Amino acid sequence: MGMVWVVRAASDDDVVSLRADPESIYDFVNPEDLSPDYQILDLDKQWHAVHFLLTGSAGPVDSPLSFILGTYEEVGPDHGYGPAWFIPSEAIRAFHSALAKHSDEEWARRYDASTAVAEQVYLAETLADEGEEALTFLQSDIAGLRSFVRKAVEAGNHAFALIT
Repeated sequence: MGMVWVVRAASDDDVVSLRADPESIYDFVNPEDLSPDYQILDLDKQWHAVHFLLTGSAGPVDSPLSFILGTYEEVGPDHGYGPAWFIPSEAIRAFHSALAKHSDEEWARRYDASTAVAEQVYLAETLADEGEEALTFLQSDIAGLRSFVRKAVEAGNHAFALIT
């Protein structure tokens, strides 16, 4: 299995409902029925490498680019790797703006598999073994993040994220 990072956009009504019943957050973020109406992004096991590429750090940093491992309010029970995080719409907008300032070419210049391994980024050794294909893979995840946050900003949504 492994540690998987998943985020789902949440309307104001969703937030009220989930705060009233925090036990339901896991099922909200990981629904059994994957309706096309749900705005969900699953960065699978490479989430930590994506965070490292965006921030240059294995841990949270004081930057809007620290979206995956941001300092957010924890909500609900522990799901194995901690509770879910509530990501407010303001943080999503800030991440969207910060992400828009960077190109794929810049991410490619920043990519350093050996530093990720040295910093003990989750799955960094596996990605380092993949060579340049790993960068393409991570850039695909960044494209997914761009799409997710663009839609969330357009809808004025918040989000809940968790690692399972």
